[in-house]
Amino acid sequence: MEEKRGLERRTVMQSIRYSVTVLDFRDLRKLSLTGNIVDISDVGMGIETDFPLEPGHVLTFNDNIGRLAGIVEWSSRAQNNGYRVGIRFV
Repeated sequence: MEEKRGLERRTVMQSIRYSVTVLDFRDLRKLSLTGNIVDISDVGMGIETDFPLEPGHVLTFNDNIGRLAGIVEWSSRAQNNGYRVGIRFV
């Protein structure tokens, strides 16, 4: 498979706390969640999480990872019944 990224990602195994605002029955709810960073670069990162994040979700990071926010670019089911998510920093 051809690599589409312009920058190399570094493998990381680190937990991360993040927040996402979702629409829940006509109400906006801000959720505080956790996940695990699996790789990171200067422009984005990959995480694994139990919450079904979707493309377009905006995340704010509660841990000091050098970035404050990111947008979900893609999400797929992981083998552990969680989700593998690609995030682009903003």
